[in-house]
Amino acid sequence: MADPRPVSITGLSVLSALGRGAEAQLAAALPGAAAFTEVQRFDTTNRRVHRAATAADVRSLEEEMLDAITGACAEAGLNAAQRATTPLFLAVHGRAGVRGLASRATRIYTSACVSASTAVADGAALIRGGYANRIVVAAGYLVEADQYALFDAGRALSDDGVVRPFSLDRKGLLLGDGMVAVVLQAGEGQAEIVGWGRAGDAYHPCQPAPDGRGLAAAMTAALRKADLPPEVVGYINANATGTSFSDASEAAAIRSVFEADVPVSSTKAVHGHALEASGLLELVLTVLALRAGKLPVNAGFTTADPDCPLDLILDAPRPATAQYGLTLNAAFGGADTALLVRAG
Repeated sequence: MADPRPVSITGLSVLSALGRGAEAQLAAALPGAAAFTEVQRFDTTNRRVHRAATAADVRSLEEEMLDAITGACAEAGLNAAQRATTPLFLAVHGRAGVRGLASRATRIYTSACVSASTAVADGAALIRGGYANRIVVAAGYLVEADQYALFDAGRALSDDGVVRPFSLDRKGLLLGDGMVAVVLQAGEGQAEIVGWGRAGDAYHPCQPAPDGRGLAAAMTAALRKADLPPEVVGYINANATGTSFSDASEAAAIRSVFEADVPVSSTKAVHGHALEASGLLELVLTVLALRAGKLPVNAGFTTADPDCPLDLILDAPRPATAQYGLTLNAAFGGADTALLVRAG
């Protein structure tokens, strides 16, 4: 049997409230400059919370996703013929806003906050196994009134307007725009997807298992897929949404897999929770940070939580000391994913 083929990111395009393009993401994420402002896109007068991370001058979801796909393909050097024959995996809330793209997509992922990371894992598996040479993965979410109302009514949004991952005084999440596309391709590229894992803890429809069993299983599977020990990981971009149960469960998962401290932060504290696009946005930020040799601050943090005994990156960006990083994502229903990347 032939050796598995390496799977690399050869092109990417990214938009969030931090700005357009890779440089804008790093410039804000590294020092922890959060992008949350008063929502102007729709009326929040009757809501408990009035803040989100919304990008300026965005067009429709489909237009922005098409631009992201075009930009990623151009960076990967794909010509028109190659692009036309490359499978497209979409991670979105539904087809309604992207009917044109959806009609051309090979697969559509609507599995909530693990949509994009699941798409990446599937794409990497197909390429590594020789079933495809390249795949475009695109994910998009623009903060809109209906989802905002649901999270607000469920009291999931932070009523002090700040996301504080792993902090004792954390009060919840805030939503944020995310529009991302990557080209996954066999061979060398900007970064390699070396491992991936998926699990379900089947504990509760909305709450994760307190011991973090699902995320721990996903991380362990990703390391096993890469045939690497935990010690190689030099950074974890945590799922951490700033919610009480979720952050504590994730901390337990990390501590169960890693005997030594690993630098941890959650970039959701600056760009917000981009729902279906979160996994891809956070993967790209992890790749950019590792390539830059600097790890982003865990923004919003004020007070240590004894239930979250982690090596959090506080006060200033930390130099990266390893090529490998993990990105973690979790969704309602107990779905968990882990993506292990090598960049440097």
